[in-house]
Parts: sequence; structure tokens; C-alpha cells
Amino acid sequence: MNIQKSMILMVPIVLSSIFLTCDSDENGPSAPQLSENIAAQIDWIVDSVMTADNLPGVCIDIRIPDQGNYIKAYGLANLTGEIPRTVNDPFRAASITKSMVATVILTLVDDGLLNISDPVSDYLPDFPNGETITVRNLLRMRSGIVDYADEEMLAEWYAEPTKEYVVDSLIALSAAQHSNFSLAGNQTVYCNVNYSILGCIAEQVTGKPIRDLLQERIFNVLGMNDSFYPEYTDISLDGTNHGYCRDSSTGDFVDKTELNTSCGNSAGAVISTLADLQVFARALYSGMLLSEATQQSRLEAIPFAGSPEFIGYGEGIMKLSHFWGHNGTIFGFSSEMFYLPEEDATIIISVNRLDLDDHSQSTYLFLLLSHELFPDYVDW
Repeated sequence: MNIQKSMILMVPIVLSSIFLTCDSDENGPSAPQLSENIAAQIDWIVDSVMTADNLPGVCIDIRIPDQGNYIKAYGLANLTGEIPRTVNDPFRAASITKSMVATVILTLVDDGLLNISDPVSDYLPDFPNGETITVRNLLRMRSGIVDYADEEMLAEWYAEPTKEYVVDSLIALSAAQHSNFSLAGNQTVYCNVNYSILGCIAEQVTGKPIRDLLQERIFNVLGMNDSFYPEYTDISLDGTNHGYCRDSSTGDFVDKTELNTSCGNSAGAVISTLADLQVFARALYSGMLLSEATQQSRLEAIPFAGSPEFIGYGEGIMKLSHFWGHNGTIFGFSSEMFYLPEEDATIIISVNRLDLDDHSQSTYLFLLLSHELFPDYVDW
């Protein structure tokens, strides 16, 4: 998440309707809608950013109980066939997976199957500094571990997107950089391998694959019928939605829809939809799947190192000013999932573009839309 660049908050005054499509019937005939003035401003923001940032397609799901909903698709799902995006199409939720895996871990804590203070060495005996790194450190991005997902790894995956990676080997790549580890619990630094390890811990404790645990403990319970953790051999994506990367050398879009998510694993493999994520966003903050004490601890967000005070991380949950949730980037897709408790409101955004530089194409949209809709609850 590159929030610093996005905080400029200067939407280009360029209004183009060439990419605009609307799925108004997807909201259902009885769903209250946001006012025409608010809807027009949302359209202006999305259309302007799409034009300025060259986004193939955008889908938004905004729900404000006291005002109404605005669920809409803009642009194209398939550039080749000029097929429009639709609000029901699944997409790769990427690092939003982390919030889900963290929830699984915390349900196991509530069930007494593990302790949040357990050291990593209990599960990965040979992992460097494992006796001083706890499950809590992993959840909170405070492990001090160096990530395997560096520029070299991303370039390798980009060149061969269907390659299957062994999770243990990815963890070993991080372990090999142990001389560069920092002290556990000292700083909050975003690191994918934390959640790769958490997925392995969940599997060890239960004897079940992480995909089954997500299905049983989250998706089935919340009725998230269109969300799942794919088998790594399943590189496809149902529906018409395609994910694109823009080649910096040619300026052309490259289709990265087919993707082996083993490189993302428990840190980013889940496929979901707008509707499912708005359900999960509320459950994530409310703690309906957890005990009150566990949820209270989860929401103790600590600022990221080098970031403004209003950007923090709890246990698999991000805090942006008054908003709580997570975002995600994976080749072809950028996503935002945030909940505002003061208004019981959700903002879910899906953009079908994410380039090799891993710079989110959806965060700027979230910052602009949240600022427009809820100016009293933002710090940007």
C-alpha cells in the first residue's frame, strides 16, 4: 500500500464517459440508492481517475445505511472483446486474504488450539529467531522478518505467472536473510511472509489445509458463497473479468488473469466479490466470529514505521483514520475493503489493473471517495 503518493488528493479535471457502464439492476429493485448529487460526484471521481490513471475497469460497492447504496461497474472487464465489467464478477482479493487468515488464527486461539503468545519455534523449530517471534508478532506485522516478496521475486513471478511455488521454500528464502532481521516487536513493517507462516501454523494445529479452514470458519458462517481459496493448480478466474498489467516499456496492457497463487498463498490467494467483501468488512470489525476479548485485542492498531500516525495495523486489520479493513494487490488486480463504524458504512473497490511495480491502482480512489463521502472521518 503506497498511501504517501496517493495522499496528494489532486483529481485531474478530466471527465470522460467513454469507459462508463452501469449495472443499476444489480442493486435490486428495493435497495435504497444514494442521492443523485452524491452519485454524480462519485461518478465524476471514478471517471476522472480512470481516465488519468488509464484503468481498464472499476467496480465499487458503497453502502451507507442511513443514506443508501451505490453499487456500480465502470469500464471493461476484457479489453480484447470490449466486454464491460459487472459488479458480480469475482476478482483476486490479494492481501485482503490476510484479514481472513488472521481471523482463522484468532478463532483457533478462542478454541484453545494455540496461544497468541506462542513462539514461532513451536511450529517451525529451525526458523531463525523463532524463539523470540510470536504468533502475535506475525499477526501485527511486527516480526522483524525480511520478506521473500522482493523485486527479484516479483519479476520472476511476473515473467512466469503460472509457476507453482512451494510455500516452505518461500519461507526458507526469508529465513536465509536472517542476518537482516530486526528485533521482533520493535516496528510495524508490512511483510507477506508473516502470513505465509501463519497459514502453516493453522494447518499444523488443525491438520487441515488453510483453504478448508477459511471455508469452514469464515465463508460458510458468513454466507460468503462466492469466496474461496483456489487450488494452486487452478490458475483460471470464473466470469468475464480479466486482470491486466501495463508494460512500462511498451505502454501496452498484458493479460495476467491466469495466475498461480502459490506465491501469494496465505498472504494473498483468495478470490472474492464486492458483495462478499462488504459482508466480511462488517464482520471483521464487529468481531462476530471472535470472543469479545480477542476482538478487543485485534483492534489495538500500532502505526507503521515511517507512516503518519493515522495509518496503523492490528491483528490482520488495517486502520486508516476512522476506517478499518484491508486492501490488496496482486498482478492484474487492486482492491480496497474498508468499514466506517461511525456510519456503519462500507466502501469496497475493485480495479482490474496491477503492474509489476506493485503500486496499488485502487488506494487513490478509496482516499478520494472516502474524503468526498465522509470528510469528518478522514485525515487526508
